[in-house]
Amino acid sequence: MTNVRDDLQEIITEHGNNYTLIRQTETKDTMGGVSAISEEEYTVIVYVNDIMRKDRNIHDMGLAIPGNLKAFFFHEYPDSITGNGTVSVMAGDILKDSDSRSWRVEQIIGDRKFCGSNIFIVGIIKKIDLDQ
Repeated sequence: MTNVRDDLQEIITEHGNNYTLIRQTETKDTMGGVSAISEEEYTVIVYVNDIMRKDRNIHDMGLAIPGNLKAFFFHEYPDSITGNGTVSVMAGDILKDSDSRSWRVEQIIGDRKFCGSNIFIVGIIKKIDLDQ
């Protein structure tokens, strides 16, 4: 199982790019209103690919729209990569690429398993920059 995970992480590392993952956390006041938003940043490696015709499940889910891409993530990024602790990608996280374009993880469409253990995660990301 570890060898399969290592092999896939090597592919993501070799063909992917570095992104800054930004995780926002809301602090709510006693009335339930948002009183503050804090951000944590992590370095992650992501392999991004266009959504193809063969991705029928993505089309069936209604996620194959202009501006959306398919992204492959490690099942978990260790501190040695992130520089800020261990993290797994979640829907709602923001990714910033090397050109400072921002993407939101719209949905996690699957975590791929082998022998009962998570190997990697597939998600849909959407460009959220308004000026580009």
